[in-house]
Amino acid sequence: MRFSLAICLAVLPALPLQAASCGVDLAAVEARIAELEGRYSLILSDIGCDLPQLDAHQLMCTAAETPGDDLWRMGRLDDLAWVYAVENATGQEVDLINPPRDEAFIAARDACTDAACLCSVLTEHTNASLGGTSPYPQ
Repeated sequence: MRFSLAICLAVLPALPLQAASCGVDLAAVEARIAELEGRYSLILSDIGCDLPQLDAHQLMCTAAETPGDDLWRMGRLDDLAWVYAVENATGQEVDLINPPRDEAFIAARDACTDAACLCSVLTEHTNASLGGTSPYPQ
């Protein structure tokens, strides 16, 4: 038993770390981001990654630095999609440096303590913003 445990422990560091993933079609997310960035490239995330305090922010910031983790890219799409939806609903252009934020969504996102919650909240909000043009199942 000790021998097997020693082998497992020796091999464990060689295994790649798995990125948290929402299991979305990342190519479709990137394609939709590319379409929206033509107009909305100045929009930045409201999440600061210098010293993230909330669990949700820590997860998102870790995702930004983890290859294959789609949470940060989903957040990017959501930021762009929300401003797109606001402009379409109001018929008015918004300040892209200081865009309006959906406070109810931010509260729901920031209440998340795990990736599954973030995946759900981001998908739901992006679908509401983009409707049938969202890359996520509806």
